[in-house]
Amino acid sequence: MKQKKYNSIESYMEHFEYIADLVGIDHVAFGPDTLFGDHVGLHHAFASHLSIASAHSGVEFEEVAYVKGLEDPSEVMPNVARWLVSHGYSDEEIAKAMGLSVLRVLEETWAR
Repeated sequence: MKQKKYNSIESYMEHFEYIADLVGIDHVAFGPDTLFGDHVGLHHAFASHLSIASAHSGVEFEEVAYVKGLEDPSEVMPNVARWLVSHGYSDEEIAKAMGLSVLRVLEETWAR
């Protein structure tokens, strides 16, 4: 069965590119909510205990067990970095998106 684009790293990275184009590479970073184990079961547990379901009322979506390319927490960030390299991002842009921008914001906002 062919993997749908919206169930893959491609859709995740498409969103990254949209935001980077909108606000600039200095203001984007990655924070994937990927955990080992049953992702769907965990979502259901959170939804039932944190009233997340009410925020999604009326919104229909296809439930998927994982996002291809982001399903293994130990491989998410390496896969994202490989994608950025293969799509022509510079070392500086990759470093910013992979964490330097987050460090910059923390340094600017946390008391020293």
